[in-house]
Amino acid sequence: MTVSSLVMTLRKNSRCLALLAAVFSRSSSPCLSGAMVALGAFFIFGCSNNPHPEPLAKVREDGEPWKVRYSALPEDPRSLDPQVSYDAVSRRVLEPVQECLLEYQPFKTDPYELTPCLLLALPERIERTGGGITYRCALKPGIFFHNDPCFPEGRGREVVAEDVLFAFRRIADPKVECPALSTLQDYIEGFAEMFEAARKADSFDYSQPVSGLQVTGKYTFEIHLKAPYPQLLYWLAMHFTSPVAREAVEYYDGKTHDGAARDMFRFHPVGTGPFQVAEWKRNTRIRLKRNPVYRTTAFPTEGWDADREALLRPLAGKALPFVDEVNMTVFRETIPVFLLFRQGYLDEMAVGKDAFSSLITPSRDLSEKYKERGVALHRDVEPSTFFMALNMEDPLLGTNRKLRQALSCAFDAKSNLDIFFNSVPIVSEQLLPPGIAGYRKEFRNPYGYNLQKAKVLLAEAGYPNGKDANGKVLEITLDTTGGSANERLMAEFYQQQFEQLGIKVKVVENPFARLMDKLDNGGFQIAAGSGWGADYPDPENFYFLYYSKNLPPAGKNHSRYKNSEFDRLFEAMATMENSAVRDGIVLKMNDILAEDVPHILNMHRSSFRLSQPWAPRIQSNPLLEGGLKYVVIEHGLREQLRTQWNKKPVWPVAALLAMVAGSALLALNARRKS
Repeated sequence: MTVSSLVMTLRKNSRCLALLAAVFSRSSSPCLSGAMVALGAFFIFGCSNNPHPEPLAKVREDGEPWKVRYSALPEDPRSLDPQVSYDAVSRRVLEPVQECLLEYQPFKTDPYELTPCLLLALPERIERTGGGITYRCALKPGIFFHNDPCFPEGRGREVVAEDVLFAFRRIADPKVECPALSTLQDYIEGFAEMFEAARKADSFDYSQPVSGLQVTGKYTFEIHLKAPYPQLLYWLAMHFTSPVAREAVEYYDGKTHDGAARDMFRFHPVGTGPFQVAEWKRNTRIRLKRNPVYRTTAFPTEGWDADREALLRPLAGKALPFVDEVNMTVFRETIPVFLLFRQGYLDEMAVGKDAFSSLITPSRDLSEKYKERGVALHRDVEPSTFFMALNMEDPLLGTNRKLRQALSCAFDAKSNLDIFFNSVPIVSEQLLPPGIAGYRKEFRNPYGYNLQKAKVLLAEAGYPNGKDANGKVLEITLDTTGGSANERLMAEFYQQQFEQLGIKVKVVENPFARLMDKLDNGGFQIAAGSGWGADYPDPENFYFLYYSKNLPPAGKNHSRYKNSEFDRLFEAMATMENSAVRDGIVLKMNDILAEDVPHILNMHRSSFRLSQPWAPRIQSNPLLEGGLKYVVIEHGLREQLRTQWNKKPVWPVAALLAMVAGSALLALNARRKS
């Protein structure tokens, strides 16, 4: 038994300890006190060290065992309001509670594929005269909101098209502060005007019509766009456009009614998903309970690789979800997660730096110890790219392409990942990550790490051996974050990489918020730690970072890159449907960026995760934020292995602690008598 486990056990049995202490303090017999200490030690260490609360039930309605999924969260969700939630932790909790109009097929990630969720089918695209586009949509009938006190008699009502319209109105309400507004207002008819009118009036009229949104029937509605924007379908697979019950928003206002305080809506979502929130103990635990009337989707009948046929074919077409409860515990440190996973009290875990060497071999395989247990290792690649931003408005860097190329060639991204990330991420050779249309697996960055080439380019840039024509050493400034020892070591590594060229690098450490401010206002030369994770799997969502009309504060072109040919290609590509022609344009844009070097590429973030033998990995689509409705738990196997793994003798430790506790309590008893 580990020290952490003992601490958890002692905490869990604190009432027992208090009772024993009271008995000891009242005992006048040393023999009796010693006997009680021994009895106490037996009682405490004979108890289970399971840190989780009792499940919400023991058996299902059909008599089958109640199945619980146990997982970890790094922090508490910030908000579960679907029109507001944007961070990964909040989305992970919200996904199984609030389903979207569309969703991602769980097994298709190269390329990603959209499939209907709350909608009957993918929206019908209709071209209008004048260049406008209409998407005609139909909801599945018979979908109900969760049972909740906000509805009459606490019974959830059916979802209708008006609920979608209400959600879109919330996007345009300035007081909601929806992150999707900045994009959608450029395309949905009347959206920008509605937002601006509400901003000026300091109030939003939810009864006003929306020219870009029209309810055409109980379950049908249309979305009218001013211009082609095929990426709208991806927004329909995000929570921002999920239908919301107006009753829920108005009921959960955070105020006191009839002497009882109500939650705010951001802490009390009322969704349609396979699970609903049963308990939220802030900063400690969230428990979700299976929605007994969930009928929206079933397990897919195709899409997986042939080598997974035996595992997944028996699940095809079955009703979802497969588990009855999800227990998410907040752990701000990674070591307890590793210890609880090892004891069988967590079903899966990310492999963090603290436990990496204990779990992963130098060849990046799972250690034999855990293979023998039946634990499985998975490598997940996110649709993301991280890089150092080069300021193209800087008078030194922005005017000297050879210098930018030299700096790029001087940076050894692989060594960076080996030293600081255990060689888990992938070195990025291009802006687009794997799985995004236009990604070229065979492409190699022409200005990737090559120190000799870097020195040649630096000389061609006018700085042979790092000095200008007057013999002055070139000096550049590198802005980094500096909140931890690891970040400072990484900054030193970056500095050493560039100083190999004979130049001088001044490192400026910033709090994260300060670095973000510098990226927004242009107060930097080189900024480390920049990057982008896909909102949706489309090249437009990455190349817009270098479109000249997206300079801050209007957009995220932090490099302040301007290239008329790139802009022309972006404008042609951005609103095209996927095709061979579009792929060709994307490749040209990639080549332009590769030569201009507005950034120094670093990595596509990826991670290792482990799953227990009773919790086989069903899907690994990173855009699903967990895919909890597909989770499978073999309850009997978990109970068997948990018991086996936690049967190790603990008597030497227990005896030691009993001696310490006995001595302390006897001393306390003696002091009280004296």
